Amino acid sequence: MFRRTCLPRGILKIPGRKCLDDILKMPLLDALTSVELINLWTKHHEHTLQYWGRVISPQAYDALRVRLVQSPYFVVPVFRDKGLFNVVTCFDQDLVGVVPLKDYQDKQDHAQVHMTIQFFQEMSRSKGVVLVRTEIKDQIFTKQDCMFICTMLLKYYSLPAKYHTWVEPFNKQPNNFDYHAYLRSMKDEAQRDNITILDKKTERRSV
Repeated sequence: MFRRTCLPRGILKIPGRKCLDDILKMPLLDALTSVELINLWTKHHEHTLQYWGRVISPQAYDALRVRLVQSPYFVVPVFRDKGLFNVVTCFDQDLVGVVPLKDYQDKQDHAQVHMTIQFFQEMSRSKGVVLVRTEIKDQIFTKQDCMFICTMLLKYYSLPAKYHTWVEPFNKQPNNFDYHAYLRSMKDEAQRDNITILDKKTERRSV
C-alpha cells in the first residue's frame, strides 16, 4: 500500500483508514432507519471540500471486493479544463489509495497518497448498506475529481464487461492493455457526466 505522510498544521487532514465511529457516532447510526442513514451519510459529506460520501449495497460490495483483491491496481484519467492527468489506484483491505501516475512511476508503492476511498461494512447487516467515503489530502485533487474517480472505479470494477476488458488486463496482462482505447472509453464516460475535455493536442500535452 502507498505510504502516507504528515501535513503541516492548518492543511487538510491526512487521508487514510478511519474508524466509522470517528466520523459519525455509532449509537446515532444504530437508531436510524436505512433511508435515514443514507440521507445522513450523503448530507454529512455534501458541503465539505475534502470529503464525498455515497452508499452501495452489501451484495454490490461483495462482488466488487473480489475483483479489487484480484486486480488491486488501476489507472484513471482525471479530466480538467486544461487537459487531463492520470492517477494510479491501489486496493488494500477496505481502502483504495490514489496517487498521481508520475509519483507512482517514480516511487511505486512508496508514493504518497493524495486521496483515499474507504468502504465501511459496519452497517451492512443491520441496515443493508455499505458506506463509501472519499477523502482528499490537498490541492492536487478537487471534490469533483474524487467524485469522478470514485464513480469510475466502482463502475469499471462492478460491470463485468468493463472489468474484463480494462481492469483485468491492466493487472494481469499489462502488455495487452490498450491505454488509448481505454482513454477513448473513459472520455465517453466523462462526456456523459458533462466534464469538459479540450482538443486532442491539449490532451496529448497533458497525459
